[in-house]
Amino acid sequence: MIACPSPKCSSPNVADLPHYWQSLPSESPLKAKYAPPTRPKVSYWAAVAGIVAGVLVITGGGVLLGLLLTVGGAGWGAVVYKAVQWAEAQRAAWESSHVCLACTGTF
Repeated sequence: MIACPSPKCSSPNVADLPHYWQSLPSESPLKAKYAPPTRPKVSYWAAVAGIVAGVLVITGGGVLLGLLLTVGGAGWGAVVYKAVQWAEAQRAAWESSHVCLACTGTF
C-alpha cells in the first residue's frame, strides 16, 4: 500500500495522479494545478529545409555557405529532438506520479 511520504501527513489515502486528474470536474481549480505537462509544438521542417538548402548550395558551388546551412539545420534538428525528449520525460514522470488526497501533495 502506498502512503504519503510527507512526515506531517503519512496518509494512506493516495491516488494515481493521471486518474485523479481525469476524474476532476472541468471547473475544479485543481484541474489546472494537476494538469499534465504540455506537449511541445515541434516541427522538423525548418531543420530539413536547412539541410536541403545547404546541400543545394554546396552543389551550386558555395561550399562554405552550404556547410554552414547543413550544420545549422542538423543543429536545429538536434535542439528540437532534445526538446521532445525532455517533454516526453516530463510526461512520463507525471504519468507515474501520485497525489495524496489528504494533504494534496504530489509525489
